[in-house]
Formats: sequence, structure tokens, C-alpha cells
Amino acid sequence: MIELGPVFKKAGELAVKMRGTAKSENKFNTGVAGIDIVTEADTAVQEFIISEIAKTKLVECELIAEEDTPSVSKFKGTNGLVLTLDPIDGTIFYASTGRFWSTIVTLHDKKNILYNFCNYPVVNFSVRIVNGKVKENGVLPKINTKEEKDFSKTIFCTGKDPRKIRRDVYEKLIAQGYNFSNVFDVVSEAGSCTMLFSGKVGGYYTNTPNPYDGLPALHYAKAKNLKVYSDLDISKYEIGDHGPHYSGWYVVLKK
Repeated sequence: MIELGPVFKKAGELAVKMRGTAKSENKFNTGVAGIDIVTEADTAVQEFIISEIAKTKLVECELIAEEDTPSVSKFKGTNGLVLTLDPIDGTIFYASTGRFWSTIVTLHDKKNILYNFCNYPVVNFSVRIVNGKVKENGVLPKINTKEEKDFSKTIFCTGKDPRKIRRDVYEKLIAQGYNFSNVFDVVSEAGSCTMLFSGKVGGYYTNTPNPYDGLPALHYAKAKNLKVYSDLDISKYEIGDHGPHYSGWYVVLKK
């Protein structure tokens, strides 16, 4: 996976090159643009990446890729490892003028997350997590918010009602002064995980995360020895209205 880093970077360059000309369409009809929209760049970037991965022994992994492209069928699922890919995370930002969209590649063994790579080509920033260590390349630029405020006690949500976590955990966090907020209520150009990487927020929360982009925040938190509350099960996934997802939830605290 480490050796494939340049491939993931080139995939980002391909996405940048296609930006502005890639046609988009709705993959789902939830009414939520960030979930529904897909572009020609999503499929092109995915196929570029997995066709290269398929040339290695990683072709023996189980692959959970967001789009249906030709090389998906090459993966065998015989070695007990799960490879997931989000070719363009934040397609809604990509399709407009946003800066903070990324390519996300994850590897896990159904118990532990082994590898994550999140590459933001527009801002020349990436996060790689492997062997319990975080390596950041570049500097994440300031993320514009709708209002200037202190987010050090804000836990940004990418999941549904945070009261779905254990009651004792929820009440403990509220008692400590934390508040839960939908990232899109205050940020129009970045998702919750990106806000966690920025170091300016109190934490991150999700439930029933999808395999494509739902694990980097958890892996980052564990590698950084941040506080984690979780009952997430990544041993198997379920298929819902928006595609595959893992059962459970997790909360990460920056401090």
C-alpha cells in the first residue's frame, strides 16, 4: 500500500485535470446532493486506482469500491483483508468550486484498520496512517466557516442523531461542555473528517458509516491517541438505501 502512494497521487492529478468537464448525474435520489451526485471523474479515478492495485498481491483482497467499474471484478476476496476506496470524497465540493475534496483508500482486516490514505490534491495536502503512525504531507489551509467562532467544544457530525450513542457517553460529553453540530450548518467547503484533521474542532461523530470514507477519523484518532468512544463493528457490512455501511457508531475527541 505504501508503494502505491504515487498512484493515489496521480489519481488526484487526473481528477483535477477532469474537473470542469466531467459530467455529473444522480446515483441515488435521497435529496442530499453530497450523497446523490456522481461524476465521470469518480469512475475514471476509481478505475485508474484499482486497475493499478490489481497488478499487485492486493488483488486477493475483498474490494468495496464506491463505483462500479471494470476492474472491480478482478478482486478475489481470499486473503481476509478488505480494501475500500472513495475516488472522490466530497463530490459535491469537486463539482463546484470547493477545495477540500479527497481520494480515500483504506485497508483493514475486519478487526483493525491497517492503512489509510487521504489525499487533497487542490490544497496539496495528504494524511497517511500506517503502523500506528500518522504522516502528514503539506499544510492544511484554513477552512472557511460561515461564522468565526471557537469550535474547540464542537463535535462535528457526519451521522444521524448523536443521542443514538450510549446515553452515559452522550450525557458525559454534554456535561463536559461539548455540543454536536452538523458540519454543513457552519462549513460549506469541507466535511467532518477534514475538520478533524484541521485540529480546530472538539471532535468527530458518526454512526453506521460507509466503508469508503467512514474509517479515516477513527484510524487517525487511534494513531494520535485521542479519546475514542465506540461500538463500531467492521467485521461485516450491511446494504442500505445509500449502499453499504457498518453497524455501530463512534465519537472521537480532539483533547
